[in-house]
Amino acid sequence: MDDIADAGGSGERGRRAPREPGFTLIELMIVIAIIAIIAAIAVPNLLAAKLSANETAAIATLRSIVSSQAQVSTVGKIDADGDGRGEFGTFLELTGTVGVRRGYTPGTPASSDFSVQGPPLNPAVLSSVLARIDANGYVTKAGYAFILFLPDAAVPAGFVHETGPSTTPGLTGGTGSVGVDLSEDYWCVYAHPVMLGNSGNRRFFATQRGDLLQSPNDVAKFQGTTAVPPGNSAYRGTGISSSLAVGTVGNDGDVWKATN
Repeated sequence: MDDIADAGGSGERGRRAPREPGFTLIELMIVIAIIAIIAAIAVPNLLAAKLSANETAAIATLRSIVSSQAQVSTVGKIDADGDGRGEFGTFLELTGTVGVRRGYTPGTPASSDFSVQGPPLNPAVLSSVLARIDANGYVTKAGYAFILFLPDAAVPAGFVHETGPSTTPGLTGGTGSVGVDLSEDYWCVYAHPVMLGNSGNRRFFATQRGDLLQSPNDVAKFQGTTAVPPGNSAYRGTGISSSLAVGTVGNDGDVWKATN
C-alpha cells in the first residue's frame, strides 16, 4: 500500500508548497514603468508651474517697487541737496533699514552718498523682505534676484547701485556716487532668475515711469547674484536718461517688450 501511495504522488512528497504572498518580478517592473510614465508627465508640469509662479511674483515685486519709489519721491524724505524735491532711493533706504543719504558734494553735477546719513524712513515704504542686500547689491525673493540702479554723478549719467550689508551701506558702479538732480527723475530695477531654467527664465525691468518690460533672456542668460548686469541692458543708449528698448533689441542683445 505504501508503494501505491508513493506512486500516486500522495503524502508529504506529493504536496506542492503554497505560494508566498508578494509581487513577482514582472509585476514590479510593470509598476515601476507606470510610475516612470506618470513622473515623465507630471515633473515638467510641476516645474513649469513653479517657473510661472516665480515670474508672476517677480512682476508683483517690481510693481511694489514702482509704487514705493513714487511714494518716497512725493514725500521728499530723501533730499540730499535740500531743494525740496524728493530723490529716489535704494533698497536699504526704501525699507527703512538705514538712514537716508545725507552725504552731499556740490558741483555740476552734485553728488550724494552714505558718508552722512539722516534718519531712516519711518514708516518704511517697501517690505523688509527686500532689505537683505548682499555685497553685490542684490536682494532675492521667490527665485529671483533684484538689483536697483540710480543715476551716477557723471555727464551723461551712468548707473550706480548700492552694496551691502546694511551695517556698512555703500555705492558702486559709475562714479560711485549718486547724481542728486537726476536721482529726482530717474531710477531703474532689474530682476533675473537666481537659477536660469530652474527658478525662472524671463528677465524683467521697471523704471520711474512705471514701465514694466520683459525679455526672454535668451541672449544675455543672466542668472544668480555674482555678476552685476550692465545698467543699460534694457536701454537703446548708454545712459540712464536714454530711451528704452521697447519692442527692440536692448544693449544686452535681447528684445524687450511691455509686460502686462
